[in-house]
Amino acid sequence: MKYPFFTFVCVVSMLCLGCGEKLTRVTGKVTVDGQEIAGATVTFIAAENASIIASCVTDAEGVYSLQTLRGGATMLQGAAQGSYAVSVVKKEEGGPPKQDTSTMTIEEKMRYEMSRTSGSMYNREFIYHVPRKYEVAAYSGLTAEVPASGTVVHNFELDSR
Repeated sequence: MKYPFFTFVCVVSMLCLGCGEKLTRVTGKVTVDGQEIAGATVTFIAAENASIIASCVTDAEGVYSLQTLRGGATMLQGAAQGSYAVSVVKKEEGGPPKQDTSTMTIEEKMRYEMSRTSGSMYNREFIYHVPRKYEVAAYSGLTAEVPASGTVVHNFELDSR
């Protein structure tokens, strides 16, 4: 499974967020040093109940529109009312480029893939397109308030310093 923790958190948030609770549309734009960031994951984690999460990925212009998982696999636009800690992440695995495996035997492919994926995530090299300080909501310094209804815009103008 590619994102086991995220999947677990989404399932837990689905169980904790009441089916009848109204969601507020939350949008905004993410920039780093004035540059729009495409493909960044924006995650709002409720301050009073960390199992309530709304998340999405920015588009080509750095614009996002939050979604909340509800009812098993239904993604609904918006977030529940409340105070949130926010994380913004865009990173990719660094290191040597992936090899062409089309001419490898099955055994060679298995060894190659095992060597690429073995080890802890902490031992891997990553290229951060959004500074690492924004990766964990509890420590990012980013917060947002979501009102009971309507639409709210939260732009995040991040600094690489």
